[in-house]
Amino acid sequence: MQILLVSLGGIIGSVLRWQFIEVLPTLSLGVFIVNQLGVLVAGFVAYRMKPTENQRLFWITGFAGGFTTLSSLAFILHGSSPVSGFVYAASSLVVSMLILNILKEKAKA
Repeated sequence: MQILLVSLGGIIGSVLRWQFIEVLPTLSLGVFIVNQLGVLVAGFVAYRMKPTENQRLFWITGFAGGFTTLSSLAFILHGSSPVSGFVYAASSLVVSMLILNILKEKAKA
């Protein structure tokens, strides 16, 4: 059952990522937004839902894991100049941490 939950979440996340990135003007913008939305989903599930193990497996491991994309991030960084690559990577990390901190703080309230 757990394998099916992770697989189904991953399939849905991967297809939505592909569709989302297809409609945006650049790969780098699409990947940035998709990765931040994936962090938002995972953080919301972890900090706001108090998920069961099955919900965690579907939403965080499956959906968010399939939706976000480290491989595309690496591809973008490799093709960038050192300065723009650093700015992109740093902003991806900073925005992700801000999203998680906001979600975690609201869960405490």
